[in-house]
Amino acid sequence: MKTLHFGLLGKENTSPFIITAILYSIFLCLPFIYFLYLKGQPHSSNFENMDEEGKTIVVKNWTDNAESRQFKLLTRVSIFSAALSFGALGAAVSLITRARRSGAFNHKITIRELISIQTIGAVFAFILSLIFMGEMIGGTLFPNADEFYYIIYIPAALAKLLVWSFLAGFAERFVPNILENLTKLKDVNEES
Repeated sequence: MKTLHFGLLGKENTSPFIITAILYSIFLCLPFIYFLYLKGQPHSSNFENMDEEGKTIVVKNWTDNAESRQFKLLTRVSIFSAALSFGALGAAVSLITRARRSGAFNHKITIRELISIQTIGAVFAFILSLIFMGEMIGGTLFPNADEFYYIIYIPAALAKLLVWSFLAGFAERFVPNILENLTKLKDVNEES
């Protein structure tokens, strides 16, 4: 009879890791969730303040003004937090599916190591987002760099970014291979 260790990932013991992976992904996605919450609120939040003479001044709330600096910053942080979350989720799904296959996984992975693996997946998703934003790769399958900061309002482009972010975490060699190819391309351009 096999004994299960709560803190070790194995074929029969994936539930704590799935829960941890989901909670960590939600944690990374909190700015995006907050953005969605603010966008879902009714537009009735003008603040009234009194100036020094006692006159009422209406100050528009930054959450209603999509052109304000604070709202633009929240939008950008939201985009990256969603990408980080999907990258971390992709890394966790990759690890857990490998653990469930028989004979393919002999390592003893703890929950702490799962979180570090998810963090690496999130970093890869972030790097891939920067690659898209810098127009280093492009095409119809990739998000358009011109609309990157407004991607949150374009469902098809946001879906592309999230799928690529998931793949960046899921396939651990994907982003390093892209970086190697970009380095080779830079070297070839310098030699010319």
